[in-house]
Amino acid sequence: MLAGCRELALTQMARALSGMLDRVEDDLFELAEKALDRESQNMYLDARAQARDKRTLIESAFGRHFVELFNRKCGDQTPVAVAARVGELSLVNEEDLEETLAMREMSSKLKASCEGELMALSQRMGFLLERPELEDDANPMSPAAICAALKNACNQIEAGQKVRMTLLRQLESYAEGEVQRIYHDMNSHLVERRILPDVRPGVPRAMIAAASKPAPKRAAGQGAGHGTAPAQPGGPAADGDILAALAQLLGPTGPAQGSGSAQQGGSPAGMASWPTAPGSASAQPTVPSSFVSELTRMHREPASGMEDGALMNVVRRIKAAPQSATLGTVDAMTIDIIAMLFDNIFEDSHIPSSAKALLGRLQIPTLKVALLDKSFFSSKAHPARRLLDLLAQSAIGVDEGSSRESPALAMIEGVVDRVLAEFETDLALFEEMAQRVAAFIEQQKSAEGVIVERSARLIEERERDEIAREVAEQEIGRRLESRAGVPPAVREMLNETWVRSLARVHRSEGEGSAAWQAMLLGMEDLLWSVEPKVTPDDRKRLITMLPGMLRTLHEGLVRGELDAKGRGAFLGVLVDCHAMAVKAGMRGLAVVAEPAPVVVSQDPSIERAVIPAGGVQVEEIRLRAPRGGAVRNVFTRTGVWTNLQRGTWVEFAREGGGHARARLTWISPNKGVYLFTNPSSPNAAVSISPEALAQQLRLGEVKIIDDASIVDRAVDTMLTSLRAEAPAPLQG
Repeated sequence: MLAGCRELALTQMARALSGMLDRVEDDLFELAEKALDRESQNMYLDARAQARDKRTLIESAFGRHFVELFNRKCGDQTPVAVAARVGELSLVNEEDLEETLAMREMSSKLKASCEGELMALSQRMGFLLERPELEDDANPMSPAAICAALKNACNQIEAGQKVRMTLLRQLESYAEGEVQRIYHDMNSHLVERRILPDVRPGVPRAMIAAASKPAPKRAAGQGAGHGTAPAQPGGPAADGDILAALAQLLGPTGPAQGSGSAQQGGSPAGMASWPTAPGSASAQPTVPSSFVSELTRMHREPASGMEDGALMNVVRRIKAAPQSATLGTVDAMTIDIIAMLFDNIFEDSHIPSSAKALLGRLQIPTLKVALLDKSFFSSKAHPARRLLDLLAQSAIGVDEGSSRESPALAMIEGVVDRVLAEFETDLALFEEMAQRVAAFIEQQKSAEGVIVERSARLIEERERDEIAREVAEQEIGRRLESRAGVPPAVREMLNETWVRSLARVHRSEGEGSAAWQAMLLGMEDLLWSVEPKVTPDDRKRLITMLPGMLRTLHEGLVRGELDAKGRGAFLGVLVDCHAMAVKAGMRGLAVVAEPAPVVVSQDPSIERAVIPAGGVQVEEIRLRAPRGGAVRNVFTRTGVWTNLQRGTWVEFAREGGGHARARLTWISPNKGVYLFTNPSSPNAAVSISPEALAQQLRLGEVKIIDDASIVDRAVDTMLTSLRAEAPAPLQG
C-alpha cells in the first residue's frame, strides 16, 4: 500500500515538476527582458539556460531524492531537516545560511497553504505506518521532504548559488498549487481504498496556539496548581484547548452581553474564567443556584417538553427562556455548545434512532453538569462524558427495528431514568451509572464469546473443505491445461466427480498419502489412455493397464458420489474414447481433434448460504470465481482496502430490506475469513471473505460504523462546521 502511494506521488510530482519547469523557462526569459541591469539579466538567462540544459538531470535527481526520503521516513520517524537549528547557524557560511533560511521559509509556506489536506494525509499515512500520532513533518510526503528533493534537484545546476536560488524561487511560485492538488489526489486515492475514509480535520494549528495561552493566575486561596501552568499543544490540556477554540469560534453571545457579564468579572469574552486543563473542576461554578434548581425541576418533570422518542433539542429552548438572561458569558456559551453537541448526536448516522431518543432525555442533566463543572469538556475521563460514551457504545449494535425490551435499550432506559430521578449536583451518580454500563458491556462480550467459539469452529471446518477442493481443482486444472484433445466427457468427469473425490481424500488422509497418490496416478493414466496410440507398444500398454486403471476409476467415482447409473454411463463413453484413440493412432494422427470448450467470461459473484452451528445461524458470504478463474488480489480487483481490525463495527444491508449491525470478533488464520457477531443477536453471525467484503463495500451494501467516542465525534463536527462558517480574517 505504501509502495503504491509512493509511486503515485512520484508520478504526480514528476509531472508537476515538468510543467513547472516549462513555465519557469518562460518566466525567466520575461524577467531577463525586464531586468534593469546587466548582472540581473545574465543571472536570469543563465538560470533559464541551466534549467533547460540540465532538465533531465534535475527531474531524475528530484525523483531519486524523493524516493530516498520517502523510504527513509517510512522506516524512521526522524523528520527531514530543511533548516539548521538556531544554535548551529553560526557554523555555516553566508550562502548556505541563505539557502537554509529560504528552504525553511518555502517549507513553511507550503505547509500553511496545504494545512487541511496535509493534516488528513498525515492521519492516513500514520494509519498505514502504524504511527497514529504521526506529525506532519514526519509524513513521507511532507512539504519538508518535497522542498529537500527540490533543493537537491537544483544542486545539479553547474552555476553559482545565486542562479540556483533564482531557479528555486521561481519553482516556489508554482509549487503551492501543485502540492495542494497532489495532496488532494493522494487523500482521494486513500479514501477510495477505505483508508480512514471519514477522517475529520483537527483544530488548526494557529487556533490551538492561540487557545493554549496560559490562563491568568488565580488569586490566593483559589486552588493553586489547577490550571495555572501554560497549556502546551499536545499536552494534558489539549482537550481544554478544544473548548477554548469552540468559544472563540462562537464569539460573544447575546444574553452574556447584558447585566450577567458583571458576574464574570467584566470580561467581554469570558475566556479568563474558562478552565484550561483537566483537574480544574475545583473552580467555583458561576451559574446561579436558582437556575440549577430550575434545571433539576425540568428534568424530573414528566411534561418537560421531551416527548418520548422525539429527537428535540430542549437546550435551545432553555437558552431562549427569560431565566437565561441572568447568565454570564461563559455560561451562555456553555448552553450554546451543549445545544450544538446534542444537535450533532441527533444527526449522527452511526447511532441507532432508538438509542438517540433515550440519550436525548439526558440533555438537561448534561447541561447542568457542564454549567457546574467545566472540566466536562476538558477531561475525557469526566464521569458524565464517560457515561454518554458508554451508553452510545452499548447501543451501537442495536438494530433500528429493535424494541424497547431489548437488553441494551432496557439497560439504557433504566440508567437514564435513574439519572433523571436522582441527579442533583453530585457527580458520583454518573460514575456509578458508568460502572453499571461498563459491566453490562463486559457481560455482553462474555455471552458473545460463546457465539464466536461455535461459529469459528464451523468456519474452520468449512475452510478445510474449501482448501481441499481448491488443491484438487489446481491438480486437475494443471493436467488438463497441458493436454490437448481431452474428450468432453472425461473433462467433465474430472472437473466434477474427481474434484470431489480428491478433496475428500485430501481431508481424510492428507496430501501426499498413498490414497492421494493413487488418485493422481489414476487420473494420469486416464488422460494418457484417451490420447492417440500411434505405436504397437502404446496399444499393448493400454490393454495391460486397463484392469488396474478401471478399479481406481471405480473407487474414485464412488468416493465422488457418482451413482451407479452415472458410473455406467461414463465407463461406456470411456470405451468409445479408447476405440477412437486406437483408430486415430493407427491413422497416424497425433491427437484426437476435439472442439475446445467454450469459455464464457464471467465476473465473480456473491454467494450466500446459512449454516447452523450449534444453535447459531451463520450466514456465509463468499465471492466465487467461475471455473478456471480465481479471486486473488482483492485490493487490486475492487480498489477497496479491507484490512479491518478486530472490534470494527459494520452495517450489512439485507436482501429483503433493512440493515443488521455486527462487529468483527474473529479472523480465520487459514484464509483470513472475517466473523462478525452481535451480542444483541445471540443466534446469528456472519462469515464473510475479505474479497466479498470488499465487493460489498464497493457496492455500498456494507458500511463501516464509527464507534469512536460520541462526544469526540460531535466536537469534531462542531469544530469543522464553525470553522467553515467563520469569516475570513481581514488582510492588511
